[in-house]
Amino acid sequence: MKEFPGIFKPKNKETFSKLNYERLKCYLRRDLYEHIISHEEHDYFSLDDFNKRVNNMTLTKKLVKEVIIELEKLGWTCKISFGGTGVFIYGKPDNPPSNCFEDSIDFS
Repeated sequence: MKEFPGIFKPKNKETFSKLNYERLKCYLRRDLYEHIISHEEHDYFSLDDFNKRVNNMTLTKKLVKEVIIELEKLGWTCKISFGGTGVFIYGKPDNPPSNCFEDSIDFS
């Protein structure tokens, strides 16, 4: 960040929660993008690791739910696994990675 954004003023403090949420979603998109282009499909994305930035697993799950919808619109298949702590993202819906076990965890 070269400079603070113009909205970063005391009079706008009531919007900081929303700004933080959108910023965290940007970080999640970036981290997922980097994961997809640099890992194999059998490598899952760790929600525990991402949650170290957020420090609120409920919020992390809400962000993931929203971003999964975006990925699925782009043609990716996404499955939550490992007790809600990992996300597999792969291209062929009928061919999940062999170590991907879909959880019945509800992220709503």
